[in-house]
Amino acid sequence: MTSTTNPIDITRFLRTLRVATQTALALDDLRHGHGQSRSTTTFSALAAESAEGWRFPSEGLLSADGLLLARVGAKALNLQAQGAAGLSAYADCRVRVRLASGRQAEGVFDRDGRLEVIPEGSAVNEADLAEIEVEILDAAS
Repeated sequence: MTSTTNPIDITRFLRTLRVATQTALALDDLRHGHGQSRSTTTFSALAAESAEGWRFPSEGLLSADGLLLARVGAKALNLQAQGAAGLSAYADCRVRVRLASGRQAEGVFDRDGRLEVIPEGSAVNEADLAEIEVEILDAAS
């Protein structure tokens, strides 16, 4: 066994450690309300406005923090937590979803980090999706 060190391996290890530490701290802040954390997630650059109105990307849109993916279903907005960090943050959480039109709905993510949102009134239209905000009301215990 040699005691030599490889600078590339050390750099890779330190980057991994930094990312893991920052993720753990952000999740702790999210769960326990420490520091400057926000319990609201926003989706930026949701859609492009054209002559036909707003167009939501067919592949969905990732939230600004990268923890949620939003897709438009037939009558609802489908939210899916992304990765281990997203699942830790959103599984079994009760949230309020606000849309651009002022419509809102509350729901609970299932244990797999999925939530189907049907806002009050009629089905979701693409103009409603020009702005989406997801606020955590009750975090999972």
